[in-house]
Amino acid sequence: MKPILMTVTALSIVALITQKVNAIPISSIQVTSNTISQATPVDISLLAKTITGFLQSDRYQTESQILVSAKNQGIDFTTYAKVKTIAQSDGKFRSEITFTRQGEQPKPPTLVISDGKQVSVYKSDSKQYAVTSYDNFGKSDDYFLIGMSSSLFLQIPSDTRKIFARGQLSDKEILQQIGLTPNLDLKADQRTVEGESFYVYNYTDRKEQLTFSGFVQPQTATLKQLQISGKSQGLDILIAEKILNRTANPAVTPQTFTFSAPKGAKKVKSLSISPF
Repeated sequence: MKPILMTVTALSIVALITQKVNAIPISSIQVTSNTISQATPVDISLLAKTITGFLQSDRYQTESQILVSAKNQGIDFTTYAKVKTIAQSDGKFRSEITFTRQGEQPKPPTLVISDGKQVSVYKSDSKQYAVTSYDNFGKSDDYFLIGMSSSLFLQIPSDTRKIFARGQLSDKEILQQIGLTPNLDLKADQRTVEGESFYVYNYTDRKEQLTFSGFVQPQTATLKQLQISGKSQGLDILIAEKILNRTANPAVTPQTFTFSAPKGAKKVKSLSISPF
């Protein structure tokens, strides 16, 4: 969760969009916003408490909705995904991803499974699958599609997570662990989105002109949404993950993080998760 990890994740997403979205025809899709924003001093204590809570368990199941939007004067592109991911701090995860565009039927789900060493991607619509190393998948443009929150969780080494989980670090020490200082372009505001109040932390990478935002429910110190916004190659980029449910210590079996190719599935050299 160091700033560099946030930036790498953001750049992967932006690279994916800007490479492919320019080929998409103009769309009439509109993204509506119901947000009221008010600047506020940075609450370091709440941030530290949120981070500690986020890393309390070594395994989480996260159900979320992802929005990807890219716009300029000639392009208006928006796609959505429903994601269900079980992530474990040893690099194992299982993710089911279903994409949809407004006015279209949802695409068949894509299954992504990691055993901690290699990652298998299976697309049920084409009955194809591909296998790559965990490191290569982590560097790919598709990594964020298992959920930005799960991606960030998986980037925290197990030993580091345990340090946070003990709850013995001071607020300052927690910030140091993730590479943040109060004056490191860290800002905050209070927003009301669809009637719900959030305390929002914003970290801006000045070089890449991208802002990484975390929406926190202040009463419970719970992360509810992650967002990346900015400009790239003339496009206004917005990627948001709304966390619908995040459950600690979900039940797993030996098969949870094991991929077995379905009968008739064809193995291919590579396979992109992205539908765009």
